[in-house]
Amino acid sequence: MRTPTTRAEQRAGGSAAPTRGAPPAVLCVRQRDSTEILRVLAALQAPVRECADGAGAVAAARSAPLACAIVPLAIPDMTASALIEALQAAAPGLAVFVVVDNPAVSEAVDVMRSGAHAVIDSRILSAGLMVHVAPLLRGQ
Repeated sequence: MRTPTTRAEQRAGGSAAPTRGAPPAVLCVRQRDSTEILRVLAALQAPVRECADGAGAVAAARSAPLACAIVPLAIPDMTASALIEALQAAAPGLAVFVVVDNPAVSEAVDVMRSGAHAVIDSRILSAGLMVHVAPLLRGQ
């Protein structure tokens, strides 16, 4: 008999066997703001999986449940929109946050239409991450 998935597991991309006390990791594609992102995630006591590009991010999303993904708008091997679509294909329901420097409305709209959970302005990165990522780590 299959056990039902929790909301957190659905957002993390599946119904992996529960791991007692070990929350799903936050996937981070390396970017200019990686140091600040890692500092916030450490404060949230979130496990982190880092990767250098979109292909690595998709592979990570396929390999284990994730709480969410934090990606930059500019990625070396694909557009942010293509990465969002690939991540959600690999892990349906995965919340993807896109970090943007001084986002133009058109940029924000484009990535939101691609399925981004939120666009976070790098000028308020810490606050934006706390607001969006903390509830996912708590399973809400």
